[in-house]
Amino acid sequence: MRTTACTSILAWAVFLTVCSAQPHVADLRSSLASVRAQAAAALGRSGDKSAVPALCDALKDADKDVRREAAKALGTLRDAQAVPALMAALRDSDRNVRFHTASALGEIKDGKAAAALLQALRDPEWCVRDQAAWALREIRSPESIGPLVAALKEKDADVAHVLWLLQQIGGQEAVGHLAPLLRGRDVETRLRAVRALTELQSPATVEPLIAALKDSAPEVRRAAVDALLKVGGERAEKPLAELRSREQDAAIRDTVDKALSRLTRQDALAAHWSFDDKNEKVAKDVTGHGNDGEIKGCTVVEGKVGSALRFGKGAFVELGHPSALTIAGKPFTVMAWVKSDAPSGVVVARGGAFCGYSLHLKDGIPRFGIRQARDGPAPIAAGTEKAVGDWVHLAGVVRSDCIEVYVNGKLAGTAKSAGLFGGNCGQGMEIGCDAGNSAVEVMDQFEGIIDEVKQFDAALSEKEIARQCRSPE
Repeated sequence: MRTTACTSILAWAVFLTVCSAQPHVADLRSSLASVRAQAAAALGRSGDKSAVPALCDALKDADKDVRREAAKALGTLRDAQAVPALMAALRDSDRNVRFHTASALGEIKDGKAAAALLQALRDPEWCVRDQAAWALREIRSPESIGPLVAALKEKDADVAHVLWLLQQIGGQEAVGHLAPLLRGRDVETRLRAVRALTELQSPATVEPLIAALKDSAPEVRRAAVDALLKVGGERAEKPLAELRSREQDAAIRDTVDKALSRLTRQDALAAHWSFDDKNEKVAKDVTGHGNDGEIKGCTVVEGKVGSALRFGKGAFVELGHPSALTIAGKPFTVMAWVKSDAPSGVVVARGGAFCGYSLHLKDGIPRFGIRQARDGPAPIAAGTEKAVGDWVHLAGVVRSDCIEVYVNGKLAGTAKSAGLFGGNCGQGMEIGCDAGNSAVEVMDQFEGIIDEVKQFDAALSEKEIARQCRSPE
Protein backbone atom coordinates (compact mmCIF):
# COMPACT_ATOMS: atom_id res chain seq x y z
CA MET A 1 0.00 0.00 0.00
CA ARG A 2 2.83 2.44 0.93
CA THR A 3 4.70 1.75 -2.35
CA THR A 4 1.58 2.41 -4.39
CA ALA A 5 1.00 5.69 -2.54
CA CYS A 6 4.59 6.87 -3.11
CA THR A 7 4.36 6.01 -6.80
CA SER A 8 1.16 7.98 -7.11
CA ILE A 9 2.65 11.00 -5.38
CA LEU A 10 5.69 10.92 -7.69
CA ALA A 11 3.51 10.61 -10.78
CA TRP A 12 1.38 13.51 -9.59
CA ALA A 13 4.51 15.66 -9.02
CA VAL A 14 5.74 14.90 -12.53
CA PHE A 15 2.30 15.74 -13.95
CA LEU A 16 2.25 19.08 -12.12
CA THR A 17 5.77 19.93 -13.35
CA VAL A 18 4.85 19.18 -16.95
CA CYS A 19 1.64 21.13 -16.66
CA SER A 20 3.47 24.09 -15.14
CA ALA A 21 6.05 24.01 -17.96
CA GLN A 22 3.57 23.91 -20.82
CA PRO A 23 2.38 27.53 -20.54
CA HIS A 24 6.03 28.68 -20.70
CA VAL A 25 6.63 26.56 -23.79
CA ALA A 26 3.62 28.24 -25.36
CA ASP A 27 4.97 31.65 -24.33
CA LEU A 28 8.10 30.97 -26.40
CA ARG A 29 5.83 31.64 -29.40
CA SER A 30 4.67 35.02 -28.10
CA SER A 31 5.01 38.03 -30.37
CA LEU A 32 6.71 39.92 -27.52
CA ALA A 33 10.43 39.26 -27.16
CA SER A 34 10.31 40.10 -23.45
CA VAL A 35 7.69 37.40 -22.86
CA ARG A 36 9.70 34.85 -24.82
CA ALA A 37 12.84 35.67 -22.80
CA GLN A 38 10.96 35.34 -19.51
CA ALA A 39 9.50 32.04 -20.67
CA ALA A 40 12.95 30.64 -21.48
CA ALA A 41 14.24 31.65 -18.05
CA ALA A 42 11.23 30.06 -16.36
CA LEU A 43 11.75 26.80 -18.24
CA GLY A 44 15.30 26.67 -16.94
CA ARG A 45 14.04 27.09 -13.40
CA SER A 46 11.36 24.44 -13.89
CA GLY A 47 13.86 21.60 -14.29
CA ASP A 48 11.55 20.06 -16.90
CA LYS A 49 13.75 18.45 -19.57
CA SER A 50 10.76 17.99 -21.86
CA ALA A 51 11.26 21.70 -22.62
CA VAL A 52 14.71 21.09 -24.16
CA PRO A 53 13.51 20.83 -27.81
CA ALA A 54 11.57 24.10 -27.49
CA LEU A 55 14.57 25.81 -25.89
CA CYS A 56 16.83 24.52 -28.68
CA ASP A 57 14.46 26.15 -31.17
CA ALA A 58 14.62 29.33 -29.10
CA LEU A 59 18.39 29.46 -29.73
CA LYS A 60 17.42 30.60 -33.26
CA ASP A 61 15.07 33.34 -32.04
CA ALA A 62 15.40 36.73 -33.77
CA ASP A 63 15.92 38.43 -30.40
CA LYS A 64 19.34 38.08 -28.77
CA ASP A 65 17.91 38.25 -25.23
CA VAL A 66 15.69 35.26 -25.93
CA ARG A 67 18.62 33.31 -27.34
CA ARG A 68 20.72 34.20 -24.29
CA GLU A 69 18.04 33.05 -21.83
CA ALA A 70 17.53 29.85 -23.81
CA ALA A 71 21.24 29.07 -23.62
CA LYS A 72 21.27 29.74 -19.87
CA ALA A 73 18.22 27.52 -19.38
CA LEU A 74 19.80 24.66 -21.32
CA GLY A 75 22.87 24.94 -19.12
CA THR A 76 20.65 24.60 -16.08
CA LEU A 77 18.78 21.58 -17.48
CA ARG A 78 22.05 19.84 -18.53
CA ASP A 79 20.51 17.57 -21.14
CA ALA A 80 22.85 16.13 -23.78
CA GLN A 81 20.18 16.29 -26.49
CA ALA A 82 20.78 20.07 -26.53
CA VAL A 83 24.47 19.71 -27.51
CA PRO A 84 24.08 19.96 -31.33
CA ALA A 85 21.95 23.12 -31.08
CA LEU A 86 24.36 24.66 -28.55
CA MET A 87 27.35 23.87 -30.76
CA ALA A 88 25.69 25.78 -33.57
CA ALA A 89 24.93 28.65 -31.19
CA LEU A 90 28.65 29.11 -30.51
CA ARG A 91 28.63 30.96 -33.85
CA ASP A 92 25.87 33.36 -32.75
CA SER A 93 26.35 37.03 -33.65
CA ASP A 94 25.92 38.13 -30.02
CA ARG A 95 28.81 37.64 -27.61
CA ASN A 96 26.55 37.16 -24.57
CA VAL A 97 24.75 34.33 -26.34
CA ARG A 98 28.07 32.72 -27.22
CA PHE A 99 29.28 33.16 -23.65
CA HIS A 100 26.27 31.43 -22.09
CA THR A 101 26.31 28.79 -24.80
CA ALA A 102 29.89 27.86 -23.90
CA SER A 103 28.88 27.83 -20.25
CA ALA A 104 25.96 25.49 -20.99
CA LEU A 105 28.23 23.07 -22.84
CA GLY A 106 30.56 23.06 -19.86
CA GLU A 107 27.65 22.21 -17.58
CA ILE A 108 26.53 19.34 -19.84
CA LYS A 109 30.08 17.95 -20.17
CA ASP A 110 29.53 16.07 -23.43
CA GLY A 111 32.74 15.20 -25.29
CA LYS A 112 31.00 15.74 -28.65
CA ALA A 113 31.15 19.49 -27.97
CA ALA A 114 34.95 19.61 -27.63
CA ALA A 115 35.67 20.39 -31.29
CA ALA A 116 33.25 23.33 -31.36
CA LEU A 117 34.64 24.67 -28.09
CA LEU A 118 38.19 24.42 -29.43
CA GLN A 119 37.07 26.55 -32.34
CA ALA A 120 35.54 28.99 -29.83
CA LEU A 121 39.03 29.56 -28.43
CA ARG A 122 39.50 31.71 -31.54
CA ASP A 123 36.46 33.87 -30.73
CA PRO A 124 37.20 37.62 -30.98
CA GLU A 125 35.79 38.18 -27.46
CA TRP A 126 37.99 37.27 -24.48
CA CYS A 127 35.01 36.41 -22.27
CA VAL A 128 33.81 33.81 -24.78
CA ARG A 129 37.27 32.28 -25.09
CA ASP A 130 37.55 32.17 -21.30
CA GLN A 131 34.22 30.38 -20.94
CA ALA A 132 35.09 27.98 -23.76
CA ALA A 133 38.35 27.15 -21.99
CA TRP A 134 36.46 26.49 -18.76
CA ALA A 135 34.00 24.22 -20.61
CA LEU A 136 36.86 22.26 -22.18
CA ARG A 137 38.38 21.83 -18.74
CA GLU A 138 35.05 20.48 -17.48
CA ILE A 139 34.75 18.05 -20.40
CA ARG A 140 38.39 16.91 -20.11
CA SER A 141 38.49 15.19 -23.47
CA PRO A 142 41.90 13.61 -24.28
CA GLU A 143 41.15 14.29 -27.96
CA SER A 144 41.50 18.02 -27.21
CA ILE A 145 45.21 17.80 -26.38
CA GLY A 146 46.50 17.47 -29.94
CA PRO A 147 44.47 20.40 -31.30
CA LEU A 148 45.45 22.53 -28.31
CA VAL A 149 49.15 21.94 -28.96
CA ALA A 150 48.64 22.56 -32.67
CA ALA A 151 47.04 25.91 -31.81
CA LEU A 152 50.37 27.08 -30.39
CA LYS A 153 51.65 27.29 -33.97
CA GLU A 154 48.99 29.84 -34.88
CA LYS A 155 50.16 33.44 -34.86
CA ASP A 156 47.01 34.80 -33.20
CA ALA A 157 46.46 31.91 -30.78
CA ASP A 158 45.08 32.66 -27.32
CA VAL A 159 48.25 31.33 -25.75
CA ALA A 160 47.24 32.01 -22.15
CA HIS A 161 44.09 29.90 -22.41
CA VAL A 162 45.84 27.15 -24.37
CA LEU A 163 48.61 26.91 -21.76
CA TRP A 164 46.07 26.85 -18.95
CA LEU A 165 44.13 24.05 -20.60
CA LEU A 166 47.25 22.01 -21.25
CA GLN A 167 48.12 22.34 -17.60
CA GLN A 168 44.60 21.28 -16.58
CA ILE A 169 44.03 18.34 -18.92
CA GLY A 170 47.33 17.72 -20.74
CA GLY A 171 49.44 15.54 -18.48
CA GLN A 172 51.92 13.04 -19.87
CA GLU A 173 50.24 12.87 -23.27
CA ALA A 174 50.79 16.59 -23.87
CA VAL A 175 54.56 16.18 -23.54
CA GLY A 176 54.60 13.90 -26.58
CA HIS A 177 52.74 16.50 -28.62
CA LEU A 178 54.85 19.43 -27.42
CA ALA A 179 58.34 17.98 -27.87
CA PRO A 180 58.21 18.10 -31.72
CA LEU A 181 57.38 21.83 -31.56
CA LEU A 182 60.83 22.42 -30.06
CA ARG A 183 62.30 21.32 -33.40
CA GLY A 184 60.18 23.67 -35.49
CA ARG A 185 61.49 26.60 -37.52
CA ASP A 186 59.46 29.34 -35.84
CA VAL A 187 61.13 30.81 -32.75
CA GLU A 188 57.85 32.02 -31.24
CA THR A 189 56.37 28.52 -31.49
CA ARG A 190 59.41 27.03 -29.77
CA LEU A 191 59.09 29.62 -27.01
CA ARG A 192 55.44 28.71 -26.56
CA ALA A 193 56.34 25.04 -26.37
CA VAL A 194 58.85 25.75 -23.61
CA ARG A 195 56.23 27.73 -21.70
CA ALA A 196 53.71 24.91 -22.10
CA LEU A 197 56.18 22.30 -20.86
CA THR A 198 56.85 24.50 -17.85
CA GLU A 199 53.15 24.80 -17.05
CA LEU A 200 52.71 21.02 -17.09
CA GLN A 201 54.92 20.68 -13.98
CA SER A 202 55.71 17.07 -14.91
CA PRO A 203 59.01 15.17 -14.54
CA ALA A 204 58.53 14.05 -18.16
CA THR A 205 59.12 17.62 -19.35
CA VAL A 206 62.71 17.78 -18.08
CA GLU A 207 64.38 15.97 -20.99
CA PRO A 208 62.70 18.10 -23.72
CA LEU A 209 63.63 21.22 -21.77
CA ILE A 210 67.24 20.07 -21.46
CA ALA A 211 67.27 19.60 -25.24
CA ALA A 212 66.00 23.18 -25.60
CA LEU A 213 69.21 24.41 -23.91
CA LYS A 214 70.89 23.80 -27.29
CA ASP A 215 68.38 25.88 -29.25
CA SER A 216 69.88 28.31 -31.76
CA ALA A 217 67.78 31.21 -30.45
CA PRO A 218 69.05 32.87 -27.25
CA GLU A 219 65.50 33.66 -26.08
CA VAL A 220 64.57 29.97 -26.24
CA ARG A 221 67.69 28.94 -24.32
CA ARG A 222 66.94 31.55 -21.65
CA ALA A 223 63.33 30.36 -21.38
CA ALA A 224 64.54 26.76 -21.04
CA VAL A 225 66.86 27.80 -18.20
CA ASP A 226 63.98 29.47 -16.36
CA ALA A 227 61.79 26.42 -16.97
CA LEU A 228 64.36 23.98 -15.63
CA LEU A 229 64.73 26.09 -12.52
CA LYS A 230 61.04 25.46 -11.85
CA VAL A 231 60.73 21.80 -12.83
CA GLY A 232 64.21 20.35 -13.33
CA GLY A 233 65.52 19.79 -9.81
CA GLU A 234 68.77 17.86 -9.54
CA ARG A 235 68.48 16.59 -13.11
CA ALA A 236 68.92 20.15 -14.34
CA GLU A 237 72.19 20.93 -12.56
CA LYS A 238 74.62 19.15 -14.89
CA PRO A 239 73.00 20.34 -18.16
CA LEU A 240 72.88 23.89 -16.84
CA ALA A 241 76.54 23.75 -15.81
CA GLU A 242 77.41 22.47 -19.29
CA LEU A 243 75.44 25.33 -20.86
CA ARG A 244 77.30 27.79 -18.61
CA SER A 245 80.65 26.51 -19.90
CA ARG A 246 79.78 26.96 -23.58
CA GLU A 247 77.35 29.89 -23.58
CA GLN A 248 78.55 33.02 -25.36
CA ASP A 249 75.66 35.28 -24.37
CA ALA A 250 76.54 37.11 -21.13
CA ALA A 251 72.89 37.61 -20.15
CA ILE A 252 72.17 33.90 -20.45
CA ARG A 253 75.30 33.03 -18.45
CA ASP A 254 74.01 35.32 -15.71
CA THR A 255 70.60 33.61 -15.85
CA VAL A 256 72.27 30.20 -15.58
CA ASP A 257 74.36 31.35 -12.60
CA LYS A 258 71.23 32.50 -10.78
CA ALA A 259 69.41 29.28 -11.62
CA LEU A 260 72.25 27.10 -10.35
CA SER A 261 72.48 29.21 -7.21
CA ARG A 262 68.81 28.64 -6.47
CA LEU A 263 68.87 24.94 -7.37
CA THR A 264 71.74 24.32 -4.97
CA ARG A 265 70.31 26.83 -2.46
CA GLN A 266 73.47 28.90 -2.64
CA ASP A 267 71.12 31.86 -2.87
CA ALA A 268 70.13 31.21 0.76
CA LEU A 269 73.66 30.47 2.01
CA ALA A 270 74.32 33.04 4.73
CA ALA A 271 77.66 31.73 6.01
CA HIS A 272 80.13 28.99 5.11
CA TRP A 273 83.26 28.10 7.06
CA SER A 274 85.12 25.61 4.85
CA PHE A 275 88.51 25.75 6.70
CA ASP A 276 90.18 25.07 3.34
CA ASP A 277 92.65 27.96 3.52
CA LYS A 278 94.53 26.07 6.28
CA ASN A 279 94.62 29.18 8.43
CA GLU A 280 95.02 28.40 12.14
CA LYS A 281 94.10 31.93 13.22
CA VAL A 282 91.03 33.01 11.22
CA ALA A 283 87.97 30.97 10.31
CA LYS A 284 87.02 32.74 7.10
CA ASP A 285 83.40 32.92 5.92
CA VAL A 286 83.92 32.05 2.26
CA THR A 287 80.57 33.54 1.23
CA GLY A 288 82.12 36.98 1.58
CA HIS A 289 79.39 38.06 4.01
CA GLY A 290 82.00 38.87 6.64
CA ASN A 291 81.10 36.31 9.32
CA ASP A 292 84.74 35.51 10.06
CA GLY A 293 85.73 33.94 13.38
CA GLU A 294 88.78 33.46 15.58
CA ILE A 295 90.33 29.99 15.71
CA LYS A 296 91.42 29.14 19.26
CA GLY A 297 93.71 26.17 19.65
CA CYS A 298 92.45 24.10 16.70
CA THR A 299 94.82 22.40 14.29
CA VAL A 300 94.40 21.99 10.53
CA VAL A 301 93.85 18.39 9.40
CA GLU A 302 92.49 16.55 6.38
CA GLY A 303 88.74 17.03 6.21
CA LYS A 304 85.73 15.58 4.52
CA VAL A 305 86.28 18.14 1.77
CA GLY A 306 89.74 19.64 1.58
CA SER A 307 91.01 20.77 4.98
CA ALA A 308 89.20 20.79 8.32
CA LEU A 309 89.87 21.65 11.96
CA ARG A 310 90.51 19.32 14.87
CA PHE A 311 88.71 20.37 18.04
CA GLY A 312 89.26 19.38 21.67
CA LYS A 313 89.66 20.76 25.17
CA GLY A 314 90.14 24.51 24.84
CA ALA A 315 90.12 24.30 21.03
CA PHE A 316 87.16 25.93 19.28
CA VAL A 317 86.13 28.74 16.91
CA GLU A 318 84.75 31.95 18.38
CA LEU A 319 82.39 33.81 16.03
CA GLY A 320 81.12 36.38 18.51
CA HIS A 321 77.99 38.23 17.40
CA PRO A 322 78.04 38.08 13.58
CA SER A 323 75.85 41.04 12.59
CA ALA A 324 75.35 39.75 9.06
CA LEU A 325 74.11 36.39 10.32
CA THR A 326 70.64 37.00 11.71
CA ILE A 327 68.13 34.41 12.93
CA ALA A 328 65.34 36.63 14.28
CA GLY A 329 61.93 36.14 12.73
CA LYS A 330 62.97 33.72 10.00
CA PRO A 331 63.52 29.99 9.44
CA PHE A 332 67.09 28.80 9.07
CA THR A 333 69.30 25.73 8.71
CA VAL A 334 72.69 25.04 10.27
CA MET A 335 74.84 22.06 9.22
CA ALA A 336 78.31 20.51 9.38
CA TRP A 337 80.35 17.42 8.65
CA VAL A 338 81.68 15.90 11.90
CA LYS A 339 83.93 13.04 12.91
CA SER A 340 83.63 12.70 16.66
CA ASP A 341 86.01 10.96 19.04
CA ALA A 342 83.69 11.41 22.03
CA PRO A 343 80.01 10.60 22.65
CA SER A 344 79.07 14.16 23.63
CA GLY A 345 80.05 17.55 22.29
CA VAL A 346 78.70 20.80 20.83
CA VAL A 347 79.11 21.15 17.06
CA VAL A 348 77.62 24.65 16.60
CA ALA A 349 75.90 26.80 19.21
CA ARG A 350 74.57 30.31 19.46
CA GLY A 351 73.00 32.15 22.38
CA GLY A 352 72.29 30.74 25.80
CA ALA A 353 69.72 29.93 28.44
CA PHE A 354 67.29 32.71 27.46
CA CYS A 355 67.59 32.49 23.68
CA GLY A 356 69.69 30.22 21.50
CA TYR A 357 70.23 26.95 19.67
CA SER A 358 72.66 24.04 19.79
CA LEU A 359 73.54 21.34 17.24
CA HIS A 360 75.35 18.68 19.27
CA LEU A 361 75.93 15.07 20.22
CA LYS A 362 74.77 13.69 23.54
CA ASP A 363 75.57 10.12 24.48
CA GLY A 364 76.46 9.58 20.84
CA ILE A 365 73.02 10.71 19.56
CA PRO A 366 72.75 13.73 17.21
CA ARG A 367 70.44 16.39 18.61
CA PHE A 368 69.28 19.89 17.77
CA GLY A 369 67.64 22.04 20.42
CA ILE A 370 66.52 25.64 20.81
CA ARG A 371 65.60 28.01 23.61
CA GLN A 372 63.15 30.84 22.93
CA ALA A 373 62.20 31.92 26.45
CA ARG A 374 63.62 31.85 29.96
CA ASP A 375 60.91 29.59 31.35
CA GLY A 376 59.61 26.33 29.99
CA PRO A 377 61.28 23.31 28.39
CA ALA A 378 63.60 23.64 25.39
CA PRO A 379 62.36 21.74 22.35
CA ILE A 380 64.95 19.15 21.28
CA ALA A 381 64.87 17.06 18.11
CA ALA A 382 66.90 13.89 18.60
CA GLY A 383 68.05 11.12 16.31
CA THR A 384 67.83 7.44 17.15
CA GLU A 385 71.26 6.07 16.22
CA LYS A 386 74.71 6.92 17.51
CA ALA A 387 77.06 8.89 15.28
CA VAL A 388 80.56 8.55 16.69
CA GLY A 389 83.80 7.51 15.00
CA ASP A 390 82.93 8.01 11.31
CA TRP A 391 82.17 11.05 9.18
CA VAL A 392 78.55 12.11 9.68
CA HIS A 393 76.64 15.01 8.18
CA LEU A 394 74.43 16.79 10.73
CA ALA A 395 71.84 19.50 10.12
CA GLY A 396 69.42 21.36 12.36
CA VAL A 397 66.40 23.19 10.92
CA VAL A 398 64.18 25.82 12.53
CA ARG A 399 60.74 26.01 10.91
CA SER A 400 57.76 28.15 11.84
CA ASP A 401 56.20 25.45 14.03
CA CYS A 402 58.89 22.86 14.70
CA ILE A 403 62.58 22.03 14.70
CA GLU A 404 64.26 19.08 12.97
CA VAL A 405 67.56 17.24 13.05
CA TYR A 406 68.95 15.45 9.98
CA VAL A 407 71.65 12.78 9.87
CA ASN A 408 73.37 12.06 6.55
CA GLY A 409 70.63 13.84 4.66
CA LYS A 410 67.70 12.05 6.27
CA LEU A 411 65.23 13.36 8.83
CA ALA A 412 66.17 11.76 12.15
CA GLY A 413 64.02 13.65 14.66
CA THR A 414 61.54 16.47 15.10
CA ALA A 415 60.00 18.49 17.92
CA LYS A 416 57.23 21.06 18.13
CA SER A 417 58.28 24.63 18.85
CA ALA A 418 56.66 27.95 19.74
CA GLY A 419 57.68 29.56 16.45
CA LEU A 420 60.60 31.50 15.06
CA PHE A 421 63.17 33.32 17.18
CA GLY A 422 62.10 36.71 18.43
CA GLY A 423 65.67 38.05 18.55
CA ASN A 424 69.24 37.30 17.52
CA CYS A 425 70.38 36.07 20.97
CA GLY A 426 72.45 37.99 23.49
CA GLN A 427 75.28 35.48 23.78
CA GLY A 428 77.74 34.72 21.00
CA MET A 429 78.20 31.91 18.49
CA GLU A 430 80.80 29.16 18.56
CA ILE A 431 81.88 26.12 16.58
CA GLY A 432 83.07 23.20 18.68
CA CYS A 433 81.80 24.40 22.04
CA ASP A 434 79.26 26.59 23.86
CA ALA A 435 81.30 29.28 25.57
CA GLY A 436 78.46 30.74 27.67
CA ASN A 437 75.55 28.97 29.30
CA SER A 438 73.72 26.54 27.07
CA ALA A 439 70.33 26.77 25.43
CA VAL A 440 69.91 23.03 26.00
CA GLU A 441 72.20 22.40 29.00
CA VAL A 442 74.88 20.68 26.93
CA MET A 443 78.32 22.20 27.53
CA ASP A 444 80.70 19.44 26.40
CA GLN A 445 83.41 20.63 24.05
CA PHE A 446 83.57 18.75 20.78
CA GLU A 447 86.45 16.29 20.46
CA GLY A 448 87.21 15.36 16.87
CA ILE A 449 87.07 16.97 13.43
CA ILE A 450 84.52 19.45 12.09
CA ASP A 451 84.32 20.54 8.45
CA GLU A 452 82.09 22.49 6.07
CA VAL A 453 80.00 24.42 8.59
CA LYS A 454 77.13 26.27 6.87
CA GLN A 455 74.12 28.32 7.80
CA PHE A 456 71.25 29.00 5.38
CA ASP A 457 68.63 31.72 5.68
CA ALA A 458 65.95 29.15 4.85
CA ALA A 459 64.46 25.96 6.24
CA LEU A 460 65.91 23.53 3.72
CA SER A 461 63.87 20.50 2.70
CA GLU A 462 65.08 16.95 3.23
CA LYS A 463 65.92 16.73 -0.46
CA GLU A 464 67.95 19.95 -0.34
CA ILE A 465 69.83 18.83 2.77
CA ALA A 466 70.54 15.47 1.14
CA ARG A 467 72.03 17.31 -1.84
CA GLN A 468 74.34 19.25 0.50
CA CYS A 469 75.24 16.00 2.17
CA ARG A 470 76.11 14.23 -1.08
CA SER A 471 77.92 17.13 -2.68
CA PRO A 472 79.51 19.32 -0.01
CA GLU A 473 81.19 22.41 -1.44
